[in-house]
Amino acid sequence: MSASQAAVQHARSKSEPPFDRARASALMEEQGVDLIVACSRANVGYLADYTYYVAQGLPYVLEDGRQWSITFVGVPRDSKLEPFITPVSSEHGSISYADPWIGERRFWGPKWTYAGQASPTAAGAPGDVASCVADAITERGLASGRVAIELEGTPAPRYLRLRELLPKAEFVDAARILDALRIVKTPTEIARLREVARVTDLAIRAGYEALSETPTELQVQSAMARVFVEHGMSFGWCSVAYGPKGVTLIEPTELHPTVGEIVRIDVVGIHHGYYSDMSRVNSFRRRPNDDCSRAHAAILETNSVMRRETGPGVRVADLARIAHETLGSHGYPMLAPQAGHGIGRDVHEPPYLADWDPTVLRPGMVLDLEPAMRVAGVGSVNIEDMVLVTDSGCEVLTQFPRELETFG
Repeated sequence: MSASQAAVQHARSKSEPPFDRARASALMEEQGVDLIVACSRANVGYLADYTYYVAQGLPYVLEDGRQWSITFVGVPRDSKLEPFITPVSSEHGSISYADPWIGERRFWGPKWTYAGQASPTAAGAPGDVASCVADAITERGLASGRVAIELEGTPAPRYLRLRELLPKAEFVDAARILDALRIVKTPTEIARLREVARVTDLAIRAGYEALSETPTELQVQSAMARVFVEHGMSFGWCSVAYGPKGVTLIEPTELHPTVGEIVRIDVVGIHHGYYSDMSRVNSFRRRPNDDCSRAHAAILETNSVMRRETGPGVRVADLARIAHETLGSHGYPMLAPQAGHGIGRDVHEPPYLADWDPTVLRPGMVLDLEPAMRVAGVGSVNIEDMVLVTDSGCEVLTQFPRELETFG
C-alpha cells in the first residue's frame, strides 16, 4: 500500500453537494471535460462547502521552511465516481468536525501523531499534494482524461508536477465551468448572503454611532468588527475615511474626525464563507459644505438609478453605462471603469459591471452595485449595496439609510 493510499479516509457524510452537481456535469459535458480540479480558497469552499483556516491566507510553515496549506478538490463529471479532497495532515480534526459532503479525504503533509489516539497520518502521508491528486485521478480511470484545473489558483510548481505525474492527461482551464456554476446562487447561498448583509447593516450602524466619542478611524473599525464577532461571523476588512484624506487613502488610521467632514465607511463581513460588501457616506456633527452635499447627491442618484434598472435580462455592460452616464451628468467621473461586481465566495467575482462583460442578468445572481468617486477637497464618496436579482427586478439586501445624515 502506498503512502497516498494509507492516508486516505473514507467518511460517510450525510450532507448533500452545496452546488448543483447535475449542472456541473452538464457544463463538463459541454466542454468535453472528465473532471474539475480546484484549489483556491473560494472554489474549494464552493465545491466542498469547507475551508481550513490556513487556506484563508495564513501560511502554515514547518521548520523545514515548506508551506503546508494547499487543498485540492476534484469532482468527476460522472456522478457515479466519488469526488475527493486533499486536506493537509493537521486538518484531521477540523474536517472531521465540519464533515463536508465529500467522503474521500486524501491527507498529505508532515506526519501528524496523537498520543494515545489514532491519526490517519501517524504512519506517514505523501509529502507532495500533487501525488494525492494524481493518485485520485488515476484510481478513477481518468489518467488519460481531460482535466479542467483551476489554472489561476494552482501554484505553478504543483501544476507542473501534476503534468509530470499524469503525462497522458490533457489539462484545460476550469475558469469557465466554475464561473458558470457560481454566478447563479443556490437557495442556501442566498440565505447566507442575506444574513451577512443583515449583520453588515448592524455593523455599519455601529461604526457611525461610534462617532459620538470622536473616535479615530481605527476605533470605528473596531466597533464594526465587534458586531460581526458577536453574531458569530468573521470581520473581513473595512475602509474608514474622514474627509479629504479619503481621496488617496481609505485605510483606517489614527486620524480623528473634523466637524463638518464626510465620513465614508466601506465594510466587509464573512458568514460561512460568503462575503458582504457595503458602503455609506455621512457627516460628522453638522451638515457638510455644499461641495460635499453635491457629491453625495450625485452618488445617491447613481445608486438609485442602478437599483431601479437592475433585473433579469439586463446586460451588466448597460448597467455600467447607465452608472457612468448618471454620475457624468452631475459633472463627476467614476473612480474606476467598473461600477460594481458579483459577490459570493469572493468579495469580487463575476459578473463585473463593466463595458467588457457580456453577462445578461438572471434571477439568483447577487451583485454589489458600487458607483464610487474620489473628489479633491471632499474625500471618498461611495454608496454601495448588495442586491439579489429576482424574477421581476431586484431585492436590495443592504438596508442602512443612504441619505446624508449627521452623526456624533
